[in-house]
Amino acid sequence: MTLRTLPRSRLDRVLPPLLRECALVVIVPAADHAHWSAEAAWAVARAASIGHQDGRRAVALVDLCLESPLLHQARGIARSPGIAEAFASDAPLTDVAHDVDGVYFLPAGSEIQEPDAVRRSRRWSRLQAGFRSERALLLVCLPADRIPDLGAVPDGVIALAPLGMDLGSPPGRALLAARERGVELLGVVRERWSASQPASLPSVLPHRVRPAVVAAGAALAIVSVALLATAKAAFKNDPGNRPTTADSIVEQARPVPVLPTADSGAWTLQLAAYGEPERALAHVDRLVAAGMPAFVSPLSPEASGTVWYRVLAGAFATRDVAAAARQVCWDSGLAAPGEGKLLLAPYSLALRNPADGARLRATGLAPVRWGERGPVLVGAFEHPEQAAVARATLERAAIATTLITRTDPTP
Repeated sequence: MTLRTLPRSRLDRVLPPLLRECALVVIVPAADHAHWSAEAAWAVARAASIGHQDGRRAVALVDLCLESPLLHQARGIARSPGIAEAFASDAPLTDVAHDVDGVYFLPAGSEIQEPDAVRRSRRWSRLQAGFRSERALLLVCLPADRIPDLGAVPDGVIALAPLGMDLGSPPGRALLAARERGVELLGVVRERWSASQPASLPSVLPHRVRPAVVAAGAALAIVSVALLATAKAAFKNDPGNRPTTADSIVEQARPVPVLPTADSGAWTLQLAAYGEPERALAHVDRLVAAGMPAFVSPLSPEASGTVWYRVLAGAFATRDVAAAARQVCWDSGLAAPGEGKLLLAPYSLALRNPADGARLRATGLAPVRWGERGPVLVGAFEHPEQAAVARATLERAAIATTLITRTDPTP
C-alpha cells in the first residue's frame, strides 16, 4: 500500500477534509530531519486551524516526544513546564499552555520524570472525549513506536517525511501495525508531490524567534481568544481542569465570525469499477444524462498489471454533501441502495489544452468540466500516485496534463 500524499504547500487545502471528524490525531516524525519535522508539525496544526470548512477550528498541539522534545524551539519558546508536569500534578492543562499563532500549544515539559506514565495516562481518553464534544482537535506529536503506549486510540495518524514514507522502515512498520489495530493512516506530509520530483531536500531557514503570544492587532487577538475559549472548553471532561481568573476572562470572550475557506470538490462517490473502459464510459454516460458529472479513474492496484476503471460520481465540498448526493442517487435509481462509497479523492489531472477533451473517449476516459469556464479534468484520485495509469494513458495519446487538487474556488 501507499500513503496518501499531503504536500506541505497544500496542507490548508487537502488536510481539513481529512480531519473533519477527528478529535485526536497523532503526528509521527518519520525521518531524520528534526527541524523540518518540527516545522511540518506546526504547519499541520496551523492548516487544521485556519483551513476548517466551518471557519477557524480550535486546535491544541501537544509535544509527546518526551525524550527529545521537538516543537518548542521551532517557535522560539524556552523550555518550560508542560504536559509532563500537568499530568504529574493533576494540574489543569491551561496552566502550561501557550497561544502560538492561534494554536493552543502544550510543550513536553522541563522536568520529565516518567515519560511512559504520561503517554499511558487514561487522561488522554477523557481529553479525546472533551475535544470531540466541542468539535475541537487535539494533535499529539509522538514517535511511531510509541503509538501503542498512548492512553487512547487515536482517530488517525499523520506521518511527517520530507522525501516520502518508506513503509518498510521501522517507523513505517510501526504505522502498519497501528493500521492493523484499526487506526486510520491519514497520509504523509512531504515536501514534494511525488517521487518523480528532485530528491534533494530544500534548505529550511530557522524560524524567526518570537514571543509565544504576539499582539498582532485587536481583531487577531479577539479571534485567538475566541479559539482558546473553545479549546479550553474541550478540556471540561479533564478532572485536572480547575477554573482560574484567566479562564474566566477567556470564557467570556465573544467569538468573532470568520469567513470559511473556499469551496472544495474533494469528496466523490465510487459507484462501480469495471475491467473494461467501455462499460465504465457507458455508466458515466447514464450519470451525465441524469445531470450528475462523473469521472472515470483507471487504477492498477498493487502493481498487478490489471487495470480497473472506477466510476466516481460528482465532486462535493464536504462528506455530508456527498452523503446527501448518494441518497439522491438511491432515491432516483441512479444507484442501488447501499452502493456508493464516500471517497476523499481531491486530486485530478487537468488538460493543458482543453480541446483535447474531445479525444478522451478514445483513451477510455471521460472529460469533466470544472466550473463554467474552468479546466477540463480527468479522473479523481485519493493521492497523486493513483493518477499514474491515467497519466501514462494520456501521454501515449500525446495529451498533456497537470496534476491539481480540486480544492480551489470553482470558477
